[in-house]
Amino acid sequence: MNWLHYLLEANLYLCVFYAGYCLFLNKETYYTLNRVYLLLSCIVSFIIPVVQIGWLKPAEQPLQTFIITGTSQLQIQADAATTTPQLTINELMVYAYILGVATLAVLLIVKIYQLLKLTKTSKTRIGDKYKLINVHGSNTAFSFFNYLFIGTKTAKNNIIIQHELVHIRQKHSVDIVFLELIKIINWFNPLVYLLQISLKTVHEYIADEQTAMQESDAISYSSFLVSNAYGLSGSSIAHSFFNYNLLKKRIIMLNQKRSGKLARLKYLVALPISCGLLGASTLAFSKTYGFIDLLPKHQVAANRMAMAHSPIADTTKRAQFNLKGNTPKGYKYEESGFVEGDKADFKVVIQDKNGERKEYLKSQATPEVLATLKEKYGYSFPKNFNFPKPPPPPPLPAGSGPHKITNQLPPPPPPPIPAKKGKKLKATVDMLPAPAAPGQEPATPLPPAPPSPATEVRIPPPPPPADPFHDLHRFIGRNVRYPSKARNARIAGQVMLSVNVTDGKINNVKLLKSIDTDIDNEILRVLNSFDGKLGVKSGMYNVPVAMELLDSKTDNQVPEKQAKEVAAANPSAVTINQSVVVGYL
Repeated sequence: MNWLHYLLEANLYLCVFYAGYCLFLNKETYYTLNRVYLLLSCIVSFIIPVVQIGWLKPAEQPLQTFIITGTSQLQIQADAATTTPQLTINELMVYAYILGVATLAVLLIVKIYQLLKLTKTSKTRIGDKYKLINVHGSNTAFSFFNYLFIGTKTAKNNIIIQHELVHIRQKHSVDIVFLELIKIINWFNPLVYLLQISLKTVHEYIADEQTAMQESDAISYSSFLVSNAYGLSGSSIAHSFFNYNLLKKRIIMLNQKRSGKLARLKYLVALPISCGLLGASTLAFSKTYGFIDLLPKHQVAANRMAMAHSPIADTTKRAQFNLKGNTPKGYKYEESGFVEGDKADFKVVIQDKNGERKEYLKSQATPEVLATLKEKYGYSFPKNFNFPKPPPPPPLPAGSGPHKITNQLPPPPPPPIPAKKGKKLKATVDMLPAPAAPGQEPATPLPPAPPSPATEVRIPPPPPPADPFHDLHRFIGRNVRYPSKARNARIAGQVMLSVNVTDGKINNVKLLKSIDTDIDNEILRVLNSFDGKLGVKSGMYNVPVAMELLDSKTDNQVPEKQAKEVAAANPSAVTINQSVVVGYL
């Protein structure tokens, strides 16, 4: 759903740019600059979301990740009866958006077709870089690109033609078609429709200003507008001369005093707006589509190595969960759990009645602070717990392992024979024969070397292969947040989902087993936002996620709720290891 987040962020920026236009530039008589501002606002609003300022981002620290995974013990059996798959909120939003885009696109095509059809059925007269279309029996007047449509009953054609020729020469129809495309993409944003009306109004101001300069004065041209205010309007994608809704504004701006030169400085307001939105795009939004980094922050490799080998590298804190809610006394709080070394710690941020936010860390809290938190705010820290270090692997037994290597070593020499007292010993010396002369065989062959005992060298078995779903487990552990409603209701259990993996990418996430609507939506949100690539074969996989609750007062686990089957599982789907998300009461 990254593209939907991108659209929402771009529309937010478009609203900010349009608000700046209404506040500072709407009343200025620099109409061409107003036109440029409105058009560039539409373009820049869609560029800023993909631009980041890396210099503003905090430096990334090496973190110790704590993820609980286990082997799933759940065996899913396919039911004989087929059930209707449940439609999620995200899917409904996608279908509603596509429906709106398709509807507006069809309407635009129909409008263009009607105008082109009118050029075929009416009389055409070729003018200077434009085509004049006479609409029989009508008093309308409008233009679209190089086509000028005017009714045979329209009075004072020359003035109207001069007005519409300004639209043709300045390519105002290109602006309108561009805004129509923007409106199709952002049909859900009501300010896009207001921006299109503002741009059309600026077009009329430009045409009125240049037409009045060719007449005697602005007052006589204003009288002409009043006397011809009730003609027929043309298509909504064309520039119609007869527009009763804009008549009052056109006359006021036509007779308004021209803006001074210093008023041009107001258009520099676009610079601080753009810079502020760039900062917001970097700091306020967590996204994966920020492809352009204007000021990247380069970290020194030596500092990374020093940090990696420093003694504090193994005790870096890592937030494991982030809970929000209200205390029994009505104070808002945010609670975070950390793992430091082999011990857990907790941090809480409590918002006072006056809006002040206070931060407390359990490892640094005195008994007076703990009493204040409990009596004033009604909050108590969860109990600490230790994570035991895993024992070293046992030594391998002798002779184990699939491979053995033997090495021949000479035997030790025999012990000396003790001599008896009073007796002489005869010593015999075996002389090796002299080497034979070249071409002759040795007289006596050399004795063979005694055999050596075999020495075994044990090689441990190879490590087990890495879990191909490790990245998915880590993503779930870092991003799933225990919903506050489910946490307060003491709801725990296992949720089962089905995903399709195509070329390593996850798609078509569906819910199979449900325990709570808030928990289901949270896990669906995280899985739909996973954009990593898995090194597994394409196919269907079942993803179990266990939501566990621990009571900080008793250190006991809350009993799990029996999951409710929502959809039947595919019998050929493979069930992967489950991920465990732990919340605390």
